[in-house]
Amino acid sequence: MMNRSYLFFFLIFLVLLTGCYAQIEGWSQESFRSSEFNTAALSREGMALLPVIILEDTHKKEEEPVGKIPDAPYTQPVPQAGKVEEGKRAVIHDAYRVILNEILLSRVRARYPHLQLVSPSDVLKRINDAGLTADYRKFNDDFPRIGFDGSLLKRFGKTLNSRYVFVSQAVLTESKSDTSLIVIWSFGRKSVLRSVKISGQIWDTTTGNQMWEGLGVGYNRLSSYEQPPLTEEIAREAVDSLLSNIHP
Repeated sequence: MMNRSYLFFFLIFLVLLTGCYAQIEGWSQESFRSSEFNTAALSREGMALLPVIILEDTHKKEEEPVGKIPDAPYTQPVPQAGKVEEGKRAVIHDAYRVILNEILLSRVRARYPHLQLVSPSDVLKRINDAGLTADYRKFNDDFPRIGFDGSLLKRFGKTLNSRYVFVSQAVLTESKSDTSLIVIWSFGRKSVLRSVKISGQIWDTTTGNQMWEGLGVGYNRLSSYEQPPLTEEIAREAVDSLLSNIHP
């Protein structure tokens, strides 16, 4: 009887060990592709990676619809906040932007080593040198709601010396599911879903036309005794999922 008890607890211990790390998953979709778009054109004409736009209410905890990853709140109104809250949100957004910019740049370079690419940091430097800082800030605020202004798009293309620009928007969410996986080690705790969503668009600065659009998601469902993965790991899966759709 004693041996059976030891065996029972040993099996539970093994199950806990195997469940210590939450698996990261991803999915993606392509929502638009121009008939004129192909990766050969990108290689010939060059492309600039604009810094990732981190959407408002990032990392907001909310209830998750059963069986569905929450949609990214692309156009939610910005709540009123004090100076401390605004400063904290700005720091968080800047940190996520740096992470996503680095991941996006490294992944694009790995997939397209011959592509003439302008990095997000070089984009900001050239825009500042050209005196377009105020225009860029307005674009960063307005794009999630109204998209590109044709004249500004052409100015960006001329300043960056690239025919194509890659515009991306990202949101990080954390939500609790309505149901719990009740097993002996969970104590009835609800699982937590962490996700990074990133949408990307490629625009032709010469014609003002949109050439491509897609969405990539990286996520994991975290239960009791599972260690949360780094944000970088989830973001990397989201970016890889997004870029996998660009190939014609």
